[in-house]
Amino acid sequence: MSTLAEIEAAIEKLRPEEFSELAAWMDARRGEREIPASRVREAMDKVFDHHAPLLDKLAR
Repeated sequence: MSTLAEIEAAIEKLRPEEFSELAAWMDARRGEREIPASRVREAMDKVFDHHAPLLDKLAR
């Protein structure tokens, strides 16, 4: 059994109040792991710059 499957099985067994606590913890962690929009834009700009010749060709 994979770790993810074990986690899912354990979550299924949580009481409602425990599930609520887990959901709150997950929401807090999600905020810590989000990538700032500026970094996403920077990465997308690099991708588009790198592929600009192909994109221009396809647009014609």
